[in-house]
Amino acid sequence: MSSRAPATARRTHPLVVLLRSLLVIALVAAVALAAAVLVAPAPAIAGEPVEAPAAELPAAQVEWPESARAAGYGVVGIDGGADVWQAWGSEEAHPMASVAKLVTVLIVLDAHPIEGDSRGALITLDRDDVDAQARAVRENAPIAPVFDGMQVTQRDLIEWSLVDSAGNAIWSLASWAFGGMDGFAAAAAAWTDRHGLDDTVLADPAGLDARSVSSASDLTRMALMAVGDPVVLSTIQLESVRIPGIGVAPNTNRILGEHDIDGGKTGTLKVWGRNLFVTAIREVDGEARRVVGIVMGTIAADETDAAMVALLESVWPNFASRTIVEAGTVVAEYRTPWGAATRAVATGPLDAHVFADDVPDWSATVEPIEPGAVPQTVGEVSLERGDEAVPVRTASLLTPPDAWWRLTNAPLVLGWYFD
Repeated sequence: MSSRAPATARRTHPLVVLLRSLLVIALVAAVALAAAVLVAPAPAIAGEPVEAPAAELPAAQVEWPESARAAGYGVVGIDGGADVWQAWGSEEAHPMASVAKLVTVLIVLDAHPIEGDSRGALITLDRDDVDAQARAVRENAPIAPVFDGMQVTQRDLIEWSLVDSAGNAIWSLASWAFGGMDGFAAAAAAWTDRHGLDDTVLADPAGLDARSVSSASDLTRMALMAVGDPVVLSTIQLESVRIPGIGVAPNTNRILGEHDIDGGKTGTLKVWGRNLFVTAIREVDGEARRVVGIVMGTIAADETDAAMVALLESVWPNFASRTIVEAGTVVAEYRTPWGAATRAVATGPLDAHVFADDVPDWSATVEPIEPGAVPQTVGEVSLERGDEAVPVRTASLLTPPDAWWRLTNAPLVLGWYFD
């Protein structure tokens, strides 16, 4: 009986073992990588603004005074917005007459403001002020009697100038404020230049000089400045003023208190005719609205007043409540790298009080949204003036990326872990 030698076990080559191990590791890594790609949290998607067409509103329709050489109206800014104004007729500069006193007061108050109910600076008049009174008499202008050494307040001179149109009072005010007529001329030129009032020149503070000129456009802008100054506005609203040596002097504005007119300034010059500035305030749609009007170059007082009333009455109907952003207006879009998209829309109409076609700007703010989010409120659209706003909502589901897109865009998807 013969015996067989035991078999020797065959050993796997180390290289094969290494390759097999690497293959297993690779498969495990691939599975882990695929899992990481498939479950990577997609980032929130930011909304991109969409420019929507501006609301088309009707232009202002007003009744311009054919009897005048030029005219203008202005609307004090609605809900903190910019003032609106328009001029008509001659674009040239014409004599301002006594409306120049209003401009002089604005210039003086710019340099010497009056706070609250203060009467302003105490001013001692001298011989030059008495001479100014004599000149005003020679010009057949209204006066406030003064004497050398008389003490008055800054507001006294303003009231006498704007209510009674006293020619010497405005001269004394300008002379005190700027140390004489040369100083006033320099200050007036600097002030008109600073405000871009290229058509306005003050050759004198009272408008008795026909070279003191302005255009309807410039005067309308200055009228808006006047009603924006509480000292000026409260002064031109006075029905009368008490002047020493005269007594009670009524406001020269004959239509004060009519048609909601609560202030103004008249002006007459023989070589030119009549000018009139007024301001009125009226409740429109539950809100107080203030307007100004300018009429230049009329002849008769009744004609001037009638032209102004017709102009202002034609302005009021241009105030209205209008829809600025329609419900459903797309204000933003959400677009993803994998091609999904949705829109953000206004959930309701956004209305605003406007004058004619003065459309307020609006803007939308939207928050980023998560992929897969159902339609939801993401922000609001609001007007640039006032506090009106409506919610903004996504219109549809923002579809998340599918598995195939994730796998075919693995490098991008893995980068989401580090965003």
